[in-house]
Amino acid sequence: MEEFIDIKNPEEIFDYFENIDYGEYVEIYFGRVHVEGKLLHYDEGFLRILNKKFGIIELDLESILEDILEVVHTTQNKRVVLRFY
Repeated sequence: MEEFIDIKNPEEIFDYFENIDYGEYVEIYFGRVHVEGKLLHYDEGFLRILNKKFGIIELDLESILEDILEVVHTTQNKRVVLRFY
């Protein structure tokens, strides 16, 4: 099952990440960059993602907030696509 959510206020992403369980798969598309992997840690806009190829990737969402195009959150039963257009 796939769900699409259009984000009008980019700061809503902070609340969304508060509700993602550790170990769930996330993809973040911003600017010309794509980061994906399992969520290891999230705290007030700062997150750590475990990527299979590159290991742990750390991001500060606030610093890339204006450049985020899409965030994809995948669980066992559902795929949620947050679009920032």
